[in-house]
Amino acid sequence: MDLDLIYDQDQIFQADLEMRIRVLTGIWIFITAFLYVQLAFAQCNVSNTVFGNGEQISYTVSYNWGPVWVDAGLVTFSATNELYLGKPAWHFKSTGKTFTSYDLFFKVRDYYDSWVDPEAFHSLDFRRYVYEGGYTLLNTLKFDYSGQKIICNTKTMNNPQRTDTLRMRPCTFDMLSAIYYTRTLDFKDMRPDSKRQVTVLIDDAYYDIFIRYIGKEIVENPNGKRYNCIKFAAKMVQGTIFRGNEDVLVWVTDDANKVPVYIEAKIIVGTVKAYMKEAKGLRNQ
Repeated sequence: MDLDLIYDQDQIFQADLEMRIRVLTGIWIFITAFLYVQLAFAQCNVSNTVFGNGEQISYTVSYNWGPVWVDAGLVTFSATNELYLGKPAWHFKSTGKTFTSYDLFFKVRDYYDSWVDPEAFHSLDFRRYVYEGGYTLLNTLKFDYSGQKIICNTKTMNNPQRTDTLRMRPCTFDMLSAIYYTRTLDFKDMRPDSKRQVTVLIDDAYYDIFIRYIGKEIVENPNGKRYNCIKFAAKMVQGTIFRGNEDVLVWVTDDANKVPVYIEAKIIVGTVKAYMKEAKGLRNQ
């Protein structure tokens, strides 16, 4: 066999695999994009009866390699009561990791932390560290409510740290606090096919995403468990990993916990899915 042909095929395989796995551990961004829709349906005041101290939720993330679906990574979320600068706060955490068997192809270790005022539910501090196949990114957000601004610091590999100041918009949250905030809101008044444009703060920029409420469906996880769910679609802007005008579909439990149990997204090189693997410490049993 032609050695140049083998090399070219290996290069194509590696590039395709890197693109697929890069977005696997970013699946929580899809979740965030969906959940952020609720900001358009309610005021920013929060009355939390949905999640509690010690909640932990994990997702198995898969991609399609031709006709075959392959489990490639794990994404986790947790919520705990802690002190931030000596004051009570929610501490939200999320991690995204490729399985050990995939580390040789494209190792991913992503970590996210968010501290939130439990009374006003204002974001206080957000930190994101990304390691993806040798690429690194460190992003922090500091929320200054007296000055109505957000200080963003971003450092990528081989580039100096960049500091930006953003004007704070109403109901501004980081990616993690948006997830937990929106889980507290009421879904009952939403109508099928209603649409909203919402703004998401990711790293050091705001993004507009269009959301459509679809209705209610039953979802069956790979373990055979069935969930009564509310279904939404997020119309993503064309960019690095999304095809233009493609939907990210999300199914959330139609109960007091409002937990995303299944996410599906079409990307440039195929389709990504995430199923809830385990949920512990749910507030409403």
